[in-house]
Amino acid sequence: MASLEEVIDRQLHQLLGRGATWFIDVGDRHLSIWIEATNLDLNRLANWGKAFWQQWQRGTFLLLAAEPHQPFPYWWQSWSVAAPTPSVTRLGEGETPVPDRFIVCGLGSLGQFCIQSLRRFAGEHLSIEICAIERRANIEWEIPQLTELLSEPVIVGDCRQESVLKAAGIDRCRTLLAVTSDEATNIATAIVARRLNPQVHLVVRSSRDNLNALLEKKLGSFVALNPTELPAPAFALAALEENILAAFTIEGQQFRVFQQPVTADSPLVGTPAHRWQRRHQRLISIRSCHSQSSLFQPTRPYRLFNHWPPDLLFEVGDRPIWIERVEVVKSLVPDPHPIQRLIQQGRQLPEQAEQFWQWIHSDRSRELIFNGLWIGSGLWLLTALLLRYNVPNLNWQKAFAAGFILLLGGFGDVFGGLENDPVPPWLLVVCILVAIVSLLFIVGVLGLLAEKLLQARFEFLKKRPPLPTADHVIVVGLDRIGQQVVQLLRTFRQPLVLLVDNPEQAQLFEDLPMLLGNIPEKLPQAQLDTAKSVVLTTGDEMLNLEVALIARQATEQRESPIGLVIGIYDPILTEDLRDLLPRARPLCAYALAAEAFAGAAFGETMLGLFQIDQQTVLIADYTVTAGDTLEGKLIGEVAYGYAVIPVFYRRHEQFLGGETSHQFLPSDTLQLTVGDRLVVLATIDGLRRIEQGKMAPRRLWRLWVGPPRNAEAALEIGNLITKITGLPLGRSRAFIQQLPAATTLEIYEPQAFRLSQQLQALAPVRLFPLT
Repeated sequence: MASLEEVIDRQLHQLLGRGATWFIDVGDRHLSIWIEATNLDLNRLANWGKAFWQQWQRGTFLLLAAEPHQPFPYWWQSWSVAAPTPSVTRLGEGETPVPDRFIVCGLGSLGQFCIQSLRRFAGEHLSIEICAIERRANIEWEIPQLTELLSEPVIVGDCRQESVLKAAGIDRCRTLLAVTSDEATNIATAIVARRLNPQVHLVVRSSRDNLNALLEKKLGSFVALNPTELPAPAFALAALEENILAAFTIEGQQFRVFQQPVTADSPLVGTPAHRWQRRHQRLISIRSCHSQSSLFQPTRPYRLFNHWPPDLLFEVGDRPIWIERVEVVKSLVPDPHPIQRLIQQGRQLPEQAEQFWQWIHSDRSRELIFNGLWIGSGLWLLTALLLRYNVPNLNWQKAFAAGFILLLGGFGDVFGGLENDPVPPWLLVVCILVAIVSLLFIVGVLGLLAEKLLQARFEFLKKRPPLPTADHVIVVGLDRIGQQVVQLLRTFRQPLVLLVDNPEQAQLFEDLPMLLGNIPEKLPQAQLDTAKSVVLTTGDEMLNLEVALIARQATEQRESPIGLVIGIYDPILTEDLRDLLPRARPLCAYALAAEAFAGAAFGETMLGLFQIDQQTVLIADYTVTAGDTLEGKLIGEVAYGYAVIPVFYRRHEQFLGGETSHQFLPSDTLQLTVGDRLVVLATIDGLRRIEQGKMAPRRLWRLWVGPPRNAEAALEIGNLITKITGLPLGRSRAFIQQLPAATTLEIYEPQAFRLSQQLQALAPVRLFPLT
């Protein structure tokens, strides 16, 4: 009786003739047929495959077509028997996991959003308990049905009291969030909580950086966040309305996140996405306007990051989003040895002298004073020499003292004490001339100083710079968020106009144009017709809404609507404004900050946040500990399994000489070990997945490798398989000893694509998914 391979060979010979070659791979539950030919009738091939499957029907049947010598197919069909439903393992009695307990102190806007974010972070698969403490009973709930998110009724009392914290269960609490509006109360609560529970994690609302650093060292497991600083970048970058979505600094290296639509004349048209990856750039998201069939299309649901196939070809209308290293803000090179520093300073002396000389001659007053100093020094030395050698019994000390007194105009003081000494008449004349010259110089210097003081006074009273005529951003309100927004926009050299109604705020940013008075009345004076956008950061959301409506109405005749970034505190109003004011960006500051507080509550260190497509992206800093969900994983597995973007990696070990191993935008092939540090961009869903260890499912791939080009290539094949997939090196070495051979790998789509790309230079390769 003919074997299965012989039956397939005979049928394919009849179907394809001698112009094609094929590879048959038979497994326990799969049958794969790989066909290589330049011209194939795919419809006829598919009909044959379907007919053959109806006869076989034992598992999964894959029919693949590829160009000769290509590592993966360009066409495929699959048929499979429905897999049995996996049995669900139930926890036995007494095995119910103990839920993590969180205590939120303070139910203002931030506290309520923190409760909501904690529940979102936990999701359906993580059991948590949330207890809340509020000083007063009549709480104004800003989020509907928020009480349903609490595990028990609100405890009314002072969160600084031991009895109140004990009633809230501080002894079994995982994290305490002190987020009242009084920072002193938050700090006091953290100190009491640490005494009652040495293991509790503390997340505190505080803007006192020095005190926070001291408390972190003293208390341990302590995180302080400032809710007015965290959302400021989101406001500032939304105001730019440009291609920059974010800007932040990690370990002295500045990063920026960009977006750029692909136009018809763009060089990206027809370029595969995998070519984007460079050492200083990393593609993080693609908004594609077209569908493209790909063997490497991720099977997991849509997410913000890593959701496209690596062989995707850019087309007109696509919008890639990428992160890029911009410039080094602070050097990571260790300080040089003191001797080397002195040598470097010595080499820089000529350049520094030239710079000093240019600085002197750049101002007439400096040049006059400098000339006066060296002339006065010369006259002092000349006078001292003349007095020493022409006045009997006069030592060097008295000679220099008398010369200095003459320079200060003290002719009478010098010669009043020398009336009994024979002084030559010509020496008297010289001393008189020295005294006159010094007096003139002193009077001139005093006049210059007076002129400078008056000039500084007039500059102080001088009006602010004129209003820019076009392409400027109008910042309304200079509260804490407004001040942060102005500082960030200045780093982008963005022209600004400040609009305030508080006279106390008029003293801020004196080098920027400002309008003071009634904000709705002053708004049209801010060159509204030519402004780029308006940022509304006042604490009165009704005022923000009024000014936004005035700005939109006043600019209706423009070709494109003016950009509006509106600070809102009511989450319901935030959703309604998107319909009322299209293209406006209503941002709730406390809602943005609360996601960072929630992430910090689960133990992560939050370095900042920004928004992409109205989704909050958190910058999370992890240190790998023994037994956590990152230990032993490749960075590629972390990126694709948890849907995050690694941006910085530091290995805990050090090389000889103390040099630390670190990488910006690290390679996917690095393996995380205990003590390593990893900074990632993640949504709250990504952070939750890391917390729960819930990685996206991998796909099963069948890899066939033919005879290697040479002996060195065989060894490199094994190293690449281990490096890219994480397969133990022993299994990789055993596999390459059997070449040509096939093996099954459980990896993510980008890993499979990279593996096939790099192996095809070393040996014939065929790679295809089994599922």
